Amino acid sequence: MKILILGAGAIGGFFGAHLMKSGANVSFLVREKRKDELKKSGINIFSINGELKVNPKLLDKNLSGQHFDVIILTNKSYDLIESIREIKPYVNKTVIIPLLNGMAHYEILDKEFGKEKIFGGTAYISTAMNNYGSIQQITSRASIKFGPRTQKNINTANEFYEICKETEFECDFSDHIELDLWRKYVLIGATAASTVLFQKPLGEICATTYGKRLIIEIHEECKKIVLSKGYDIGIEATNYNLKLITDKDSLLKASMLRDFESGKKTECEHILGYLIELAKRNNVQCNLIKAAHTRIQVGL
Repeated sequence: MKILILGAGAIGGFFGAHLMKSGANVSFLVREKRKDELKKSGINIFSINGELKVNPKLLDKNLSGQHFDVIILTNKSYDLIESIREIKPYVNKTVIIPLLNGMAHYEILDKEFGKEKIFGGTAYISTAMNNYGSIQQITSRASIKFGPRTQKNINTANEFYEICKETEFECDFSDHIELDLWRKYVLIGATAASTVLFQKPLGEICATTYGKRLIIEIHEECKKIVLSKGYDIGIEATNYNLKLITDKDSLLKASMLRDFESGKKTECEHILGYLIELAKRNNVQCNLIKAAHTRIQVGL
């Protein structure tokens, strides 16, 4: 199986390097600046589990006729249209696994390539890029969950799953991937809205008089929006989310907040904006999410 990973940053670099370590046939499609960095230093990962360095195989765009069985997208949501143009020449009998935050991208990818080619995918990991281009794994958990969203390409899904089982990261093959994606969207939306609104980690917010209650209300807004789309995330996912986001010792800040505070472009529209759009379509109140969205628009 030939695997192409779009991006070699904190997500693509991490999972791609571990796939390479296990012997998988992996190529990376990256921008020229990143390509120069990777040629000089390779992909370097630092974590509590030790260090990993690999020399990645970088795609040569000048070679024609290259096709891949699986393409994994790890780009930011605001680069989606550019990413589609980048991968289009390499799509044939290919499935695409987007590891993007949120849900809005599925409508765009389905329209471009067909739903049967677009698997559901999500990554559970906290990583960051260091200034000199290496990857820092912040927490010990590293896992991918994926699955087909139609009854087609099941064999490709099974083959990719077998490859992932040989790696050091966890991999779950989901029979209900769309529900899993909406469950994670509630968690991401609540974390992003909460930490952006107050510009603090979750733990510091929860330690205040009203912070924990407000975070729970934000989570409830996200849940109601997703329910209006026909997806009930259930008691187990709700309890998991609430335990995570109301931990008074939590240092967790959404990547959206980190990008915002660094003056970088954020995924606000893709994550919070799409929640607000769904709420409007289905007549759901979401004033706290709107407040967080407004905080981004106001700027620093």
